[in-house]
Amino acid sequence: MLACKQKVYVYVLNKHGKPLMPCSPKKARVLLKEGKAKVVRVVPFTIQLLYGSSGYKQKIYAGRDRGLTQGIAAVRKDGETLFLGEVTGRRDISELMYERSSLRRSRRSRKTPYRPCRIDNRKRKEGWLPPSVNHLWYEHQKTRSLVESILPVTEWAEEINKFDTHKMVNPEVKGKGYQEGPLKGKKNYREYVLERDSYRCVLCGEPEGLEVHHIVWRFRGGSDRPKNLVTLCKDCHDKVTKGEIEIKKVIESYRWPARLNALNPQFNALEGVKVPAYKVKEARLELGLDKAHYCDALALIHAAFGIIPRVTLPKVIKGRFVRSKNRQLHRANPIKGGVRPKANANRYLVNKNGVRFQKYDLVSYRTKKGEAITGYVNTLFSRGTVRIADFFGKELYNGASVNRLRKWQNNDTLIWEVA
Repeated sequence: MLACKQKVYVYVLNKHGKPLMPCSPKKARVLLKEGKAKVVRVVPFTIQLLYGSSGYKQKIYAGRDRGLTQGIAAVRKDGETLFLGEVTGRRDISELMYERSSLRRSRRSRKTPYRPCRIDNRKRKEGWLPPSVNHLWYEHQKTRSLVESILPVTEWAEEINKFDTHKMVNPEVKGKGYQEGPLKGKKNYREYVLERDSYRCVLCGEPEGLEVHHIVWRFRGGSDRPKNLVTLCKDCHDKVTKGEIEIKKVIESYRWPARLNALNPQFNALEGVKVPAYKVKEARLELGLDKAHYCDALALIHAAFGIIPRVTLPKVIKGRFVRSKNRQLHRANPIKGGVRPKANANRYLVNKNGVRFQKYDLVSYRTKKGEAITGYVNTLFSRGTVRIADFFGKELYNGASVNRLRKWQNNDTLIWEVA
């Protein structure tokens, strides 16, 4: 991999909104100063020309390392890296759905305590995906369309991943070993775990009143695998549940590999060059890159098109997906009398100039002491102020008046780190 000085690019759109080749920051400043262009996006910084252009384009090849955290790279034919990003997906969907179902269940028991359970005779449509997997597919579609909206990508390279969870648990497995798991000859997981722990509590050795306990609870990402199960007596189980005793154990989670396996048909249908994972690893070692998602994206381009990137490790644009809005209209617990008060969460605030502010708008604010703060709107208060947070959700300023805010970019489900 050839090393050179890092370059910063400004992405350019023609007057019809179609992507052109990026330009230098100096050229962008001249165009903006002369009124020949306007800013349409702050991160990644993108301008749109206000006059007709020749539309000259070069071949650009893009690659993406798929997963919960995506690595994305776009390289010109001569090896110049034009885009390098790393986007993290949402991890809270399953837990939020569990919370929603528990609230609905409790509300149903309060209002209709004698109504029988609904008959579960619903049929799922063909191609149905769980909400967390479906959102993961949406995240991959959005990142790909974003790159194509700011760069004239000629061709994509996609990595082919098929995770063998059996091999991840036992690297020596082969043949009929796939059918003969740890439960062979056992009635269920409980019988296996009790026999493994010699029918005694692992904390105090008590042989009576034994229970099988999940070290990591199911709704927090734990599984029913034997490594996540342990034998406890009733007293120790109560203490562990209350947090008086902590069981420390490393639990391997194969949830995300399974979700990516479920999306293989969708990924295989995408246009682009498909590259096996082992070839990507060989290319990464050949280029001398570190093990990172954006480095895998560069290695993917090298493996698919034979292009050697000319940038070692430039500054990576980091992004993450967030929920579009909080749909809880009422508080979970009813007050005295059984009436649930409204949670007075403002959807948006409007300042005296008519500018509307929502959660995850990119804004800037100058405090009374003269300190300049740039971040995302995190919380809106009915008194006309907001809380500003950084890309990671850490509070930067609380109580910023909307009348003194300046909006730079509208809210989106994909936010980016601001330098």
